[in-house]
Amino acid sequence: MKLVSVETPEKNVCKMTFSATADELETAAEAVYQRTRDTFTIKGFAKGQADRAQIEADRGEHIFWYDAINDLMDRDVPALYEQAVADHGLEPVDEPSYDLVSVKKEEGFVATATVPLRPELDIAKTTGFEVTCTIPATTDKEVEHVVERRRAGFAELVPHKGPAVKGNIVHMDYTGYVDGEPFPGGSAEKQAIELGRGRMIPGFEEGIIGHQAGDAFDLKVTFPAQYHVKDLAGKEATFKIKVIDVCVRQLPALNSDFAKKAGKVDTMEEYRAQIRHQLEARKRTAALNHARSQVLMLLADASAGELPDVLVESAYHNEMQAFQQQLQMQRMSLDKYLGQIHQTRDEFKATVRKAAERNTRARMALLQIAGAEGLVPTDAELDEQLTKRAEMAKKTLEEVKEKTDLRALRRSEAIRRAADWVIDRSTIKEVQA
Repeated sequence: MKLVSVETPEKNVCKMTFSATADELETAAEAVYQRTRDTFTIKGFAKGQADRAQIEADRGEHIFWYDAINDLMDRDVPALYEQAVADHGLEPVDEPSYDLVSVKKEEGFVATATVPLRPELDIAKTTGFEVTCTIPATTDKEVEHVVERRRAGFAELVPHKGPAVKGNIVHMDYTGYVDGEPFPGGSAEKQAIELGRGRMIPGFEEGIIGHQAGDAFDLKVTFPAQYHVKDLAGKEATFKIKVIDVCVRQLPALNSDFAKKAGKVDTMEEYRAQIRHQLEARKRTAALNHARSQVLMLLADASAGELPDVLVESAYHNEMQAFQQQLQMQRMSLDKYLGQIHQTRDEFKATVRKAAERNTRARMALLQIAGAEGLVPTDAELDEQLTKRAEMAKKTLEEVKEKTDLRALRRSEAIRRAADWVIDRSTIKEVQA
């Protein structure tokens, strides 16, 4: 492959064009065929027995091209890219995004790499920012909530006399059948279920209530119409159940024994004081971190200049993806969240985009400050940091460096150092709420 051109189609954006000849594409495609031929099943042939022409006739002549293109790009482009960056004195501030422009059997293919470059910002102020850090008070109710949560963690299961009731923990063996046949994921041994939590399909936990240790019985339930396993959705199932035992969760008394076990202190008063101190320290740390972020946002507001659109767009997509992952962890849909905050999708996206632009501006300002104040780490300093990583991973420095994007590491470390530099030269006033 070769580098065809290096252009700047817009301010602070570089676009590199690469090409590969038809011979290079054919050689790489043949290598992909040889590597993957045993995985193809073509009508009329045993698996792995069809030759390349037969596979291409069945799947299309392009079947091996895209893996071949990826192989060539992975092999040749990094070195070409690095050489272009050095030759043109470029300062990338993000990873390049690649696009395939064209691919033809007779001509090979053309691809581009678009990368944002560090903008030159007009920073009106780099030090002397002032923010107020309000530390929330810690209430007795919060302390007791933690005590009860930790108390629950020390609870013991003791046998429950009589039939199972809501709130009991039941251990059981069961096997589920649909149309008389067991189904995947429908059986378990010594499964613990807390009745009333609603963790099982509708009717299952309710069907256990009233049974006791040693009972063996059949339970008929119906899977919800919207069940996540489509083959089971809406179907009736029969579970053969054997109850092993029925238990109740017994909480420990809040006395000196519990204080010693949970907090390694002698009295509950000392234990509550310990929890209060932990909550206060946690709140102070969170408040200070928020104040530090506020300082950097003031730096962003003091920095004027055009940012690369591709850089802001990348930050926007990363923030949207991270937020959606948080919602998934909380089992909440975006529509439900938007209903709670009374925003439309367009309003929410505009809010996230504005935050992404502001955060990006702060990062670019910090990168500029790092260069001006001599805060960019040297090769020796990066090697020292990577040596520690290598020792922890029980690898050599060379192995770790081979797997590390050194430019991205240098950039992130420079931003971190510059953030500390700006914050150390600003004022954070602590106020107790």
